[in-house]
Amino acid sequence: MTDSPFEALVVDFGGVLTTPLQEAMIAFAIDIGIELPDLIRVALAAYSGGGDQLVVDFETGRIPEGEFAVKFAARIKDATGVEVPHEGLVRRIFSTLSLEEDMLLALETARAAGFKTAMLSNSWGESLYPRDRIDHLFDVMVISGEIGMRKPDREIFDATLERLGVAAERCIFVDDHPGHLETATALGMTTVLHRTPPETLTELSSLMNLRLAAQ
Repeated sequence: MTDSPFEALVVDFGGVLTTPLQEAMIAFAIDIGIELPDLIRVALAAYSGGGDQLVVDFETGRIPEGEFAVKFAARIKDATGVEVPHEGLVRRIFSTLSLEEDMLLALETARAAGFKTAMLSNSWGESLYPRDRIDHLFDVMVISGEIGMRKPDREIFDATLERLGVAAERCIFVDDHPGHLETATALGMTTVLHRTPPETLTELSSLMNLRLAAQ
């Protein structure tokens, strides 16, 4: 272990360990022939649409992927008139995502140096996680659909810290969503807003007193 004041590194998955989520959404919108603002409007409404809060229910495991896909496809059609097949919809939305290899290498380096590591992810289906590439990188994996909680709710952060066995003040949390960082900061975690791998790795290298940035 280095002489860093931190013991653990907690990271988001989509948009942190992968290429940006917005890039995937842009590619999906082009693929199905709708404007990106229309797709974003449908997605945002599904988070707090006043009805079943479709995305919230999916991310917390209250509804299965198949039901989500049928309802989300229907919302796209209602908003845009474009009919999208619901079969394999989630995988299609994120089909252009790829892993950020420098981020994976940084996690390997952190673990080798004695840091505990955790993934804390709001899930859009188990199939999106390449388990053969990421499982070995983490001491703890907390996935919203498996635990029935989601970011930014405090409970999922508490569960992650409990499983790690590390105090919040000794943890760094990396996410690309500012709202998720607010909860972590309130708990006492040190936070890093992810924009690009080079920026994040430079900041983490300083915090952890460990060379993580790409050579």
